[in-house]
Amino acid sequence: MARTERRDLPLVRRGLAALGGATILLVHRLLLYLSLAATVVVVALRRGTWQGPVRIEFKRVLHEVTVRSLATTVATGLLVGFALVSQAVYWLAQTGTTGLVGSVIVVLLVREFVPILVGLILFGRAGTATLIELGEARARGWLRQLEIQGLDPLMLLVVPRAFAFALGAFCLGTILLLSTLLTGYLMANALGLVSYSIWDFSDLVLRAMEINDFILPPLKCITIGFAVALACCATGLARRDQADELQRLVPRGFVRSAIAIFVVNSVYDLVP
Repeated sequence: MARTERRDLPLVRRGLAALGGATILLVHRLLLYLSLAATVVVVALRRGTWQGPVRIEFKRVLHEVTVRSLATTVATGLLVGFALVSQAVYWLAQTGTTGLVGSVIVVLLVREFVPILVGLILFGRAGTATLIELGEARARGWLRQLEIQGLDPLMLLVVPRAFAFALGAFCLGTILLLSTLLTGYLMANALGLVSYSIWDFSDLVLRAMEINDFILPPLKCITIGFAVALACCATGLARRDQADELQRLVPRGFVRSAIAIFVVNSVYDLVP
């Protein structure tokens, strides 16, 4: 009996060591991520940051984030409007509780689905391009060339992308919400589930919204866009040489971006 307990002790120690090592690594990466976010904000607030090259890069990335993602956002709004809003209206009509349409849409769509979907759209349309661009920067010596020219890579590559993603997330979130609500109403009206006008439908949704619903969901979209940009930039710039295959950056960046999206969403959900 004593021998068995002695044999089990090394296994327990290894398990605790593995758990402790994973926890330390997770906390280390979280602190690095938070320090990067704070550094980006501080650099962006400097008076001389938004000069010619940074402004040009910001406009280019913002165009890529918003205009090139517009079709995907509208298509997602059509699908979500058909699958979510029309189904919610249908089942509420079946139970005779159509007066709760506004509350259900606000809770499910405005507070939860739209910010998460916007984050995923951002990564799919613009985040992958950022991963590939910045993944090649260090391996091909582009970062070294910027430093030789006296340009700060953080200010030129990370700051404009972070704020372009944040602003683009707000724009895409607005478009996604409007397209989803419009599609859901049109489908419900075509199926005969609602008899009121689109203005009455909008009034139901607006009456169900509280003051926080006009503030927190937009802030959540902006924060999620900022977090996705930092996750993609940090993952791309972490590739040091050709030995780290470029194909591995996309799944690695997706996992980190997804974690950032759900962490931000959870933090905002804690706000009463």
